[in-house]
Amino acid sequence: MSDFSERVGTEVRSRGNRGIEPSSPMPATAATASTAPQSVFDGERRWQSNGDQFWSANLTLDTLPAGLYRTGDFPNIGPALERNRIDTDELMELPDSPSASVLDEIRRFWELESEFAKRGFIHKRGVLLWGPPGSGKTATLQQLISIVVRQHEGVGIFVDHPGLASRCLQMVRRIESKRPIVALIEDLDALVERHGENEYLALLDGEAQVSNIVFVGTTNYPERLDRRFVDRPSRFDLIKQIGMPSAAARRAYLAAKEPSLDGDTLRIWVERSEGFSIAHLREMIVLCRCYGKPLDEAIERLEEMRQGSPSSSHADDGRRSVVGFASRKLA
Repeated sequence: MSDFSERVGTEVRSRGNRGIEPSSPMPATAATASTAPQSVFDGERRWQSNGDQFWSANLTLDTLPAGLYRTGDFPNIGPALERNRIDTDELMELPDSPSASVLDEIRRFWELESEFAKRGFIHKRGVLLWGPPGSGKTATLQQLISIVVRQHEGVGIFVDHPGLASRCLQMVRRIESKRPIVALIEDLDALVERHGENEYLALLDGEAQVSNIVFVGTTNYPERLDRRFVDRPSRFDLIKQIGMPSAAARRAYLAAKEPSLDGDTLRIWVERSEGFSIAHLREMIVLCRCYGKPLDEAIERLEEMRQGSPSSSHADDGRRSVVGFASRKLA
């Protein structure tokens, strides 16, 4: 019996076993499912599952479990959603962070459906996060997944192929018309290069668009995106630069993750970590506190990683990209 058949929840779990907890058990009819296709008849079309893959059928599960999914096109099934298991470090919102304003706006979005409907607007939002590698874009996505799953019993769906994603999103809407969805498009510039622009443009605001959804895209190279992405509200309504964490954010992260640091030591660590990403801060803690290396040695190693080959050419390119994009005043 799969763990899905025992309880509804998210597969986004912290390593400390403090992940997002399900708010309610599965209906008894679904909780007794085996590896055979699970089905509950409720209306014309609901969800059918063979364990980890979910698709549209007549005899089906009545609701999709809250959690994180990827789209797929499977033999003998067709377009389907497949649960995605991800382990993450414990998530935390940092002070003085541009991510906080993004999270606040999306929290507010779920309360505004009637306001959108009053004006004849589809209840949809698009957010594009840009910035250098390691600046916290992916961490922001993880926090958004936490919000939609834990607070709204919704689903997060990773978007890769735009045509397949569109078919899966429409499938969700045919079965559950009001289910909150966050569609995640990581490294949008690379996906557009792979699949072309038109299908992504259609996914964001074409004829097949769905409601009660937030699209969140990320990119390290915003200048590679056509103006039709970055200067067109209703595709991406909010374009936000996610830079490296400020001193206040670094202090909050280090204090939370390594409470053994006294005041003076914490101050030194914050000063020495200028320009570090959250990933660098984590490794600094691991090197100094887990491996017992001196702070100077840890800093030297991390600085070499940041500045050395082969990442230096990419970092320089990224800095030029950010400057050029900022000059267009789209942030």
